[in-house]
Amino acid sequence: MEHLKRYFKKHPVIAGLRNYESLDRAVKSSVIALFILYGDIFALPVIMEKAREHDKLVFLHIDLVEGIGRDKQGIRYLAINNLCDGIVTTKSNLVKAARNEGLMAIQRLFLLDSAALRTGEHILEHNQPDAVEILPGIAAPYFIDHIEHKLSCPIIAGGLIRRREEVEDLLEKGIMAVSTSNQELWEW
Repeated sequence: MEHLKRYFKKHPVIAGLRNYESLDRAVKSSVIALFILYGDIFALPVIMEKAREHDKLVFLHIDLVEGIGRDKQGIRYLAINNLCDGIVTTKSNLVKAARNEGLMAIQRLFLLDSAALRTGEHILEHNQPDAVEILPGIAAPYFIDHIEHKLSCPIIAGGLIRRREEVEDLLEKGIMAVSTSNQELWEW
């Protein structure tokens, strides 16, 4: 988990890619990591090749990439074929599977209300992901205030972050990184 913090110390913004056209700009930007939020299994070798050429970490949002089983065997396939550095998922069973296969795992949580907060706390206690991504990002400080003392993993804020000042404010409140598809924020 500490290894992720090192990556994001200088460049705390993660590029969220929603289409293939944004890949070229993302790999040429100063971001360290890419969250792949689109595509299918056939696009992964090209994505990985471009990312490797530019020393970028690739995290697949496994719930959104088509053609990969959302199960242990799908995760194993990704690891064996070196098709990502890690995954992002809302499914806690995939976090465990990814870690067992040597991939980094980011648990994505939607913090909608106090019930979601309790459920998220339970999931994180049992799965121990490398990081947790809180959506919407503006709820991440609330998450820190209520749960951080119980967690050992870094926090990523994602969604509804539009300006550099918002990123800076989140970092000051203890967020490790911010994921965004806003390309203007990719240059830090």
